[in-house]
Amino acid sequence: MCEKVAIIYAGEVVESGAVLDIYKHTLHPYTEGLLGAIPQVHLHVHRLSPIDGLMPDPMAQRTGCPFADRCKYAFEQCRVEHPRFIDAGNGHRVRCFKVENELRKGAGE
Repeated sequence: MCEKVAIIYAGEVVESGAVLDIYKHTLHPYTEGLLGAIPQVHLHVHRLSPIDGLMPDPMAQRTGCPFADRCKYAFEQCRVEHPRFIDAGNGHRVRCFKVENELRKGAGE
């Protein structure tokens, strides 16, 4: 049992916060994919929902978000810039341009 969790992708934390907040208000697309792949005993499915694509080569030099090639929300900025780790409120932190842009719009910028 824990109160806080950190989601790691390609060697870096992409989302962190209180467990309940992560489950109820998932922000990062990788976390969304992970939670979508959890077997649900009350559903009778033949296959789990996998995350499309493959992990990036850890030895390859890369720019941009390491999850961009697998992300269904990725846009050009994701492929060329590395997202910073931002506070989405309540100690919930995320590394995602989509979320950062949504938060900026919500703040009226």
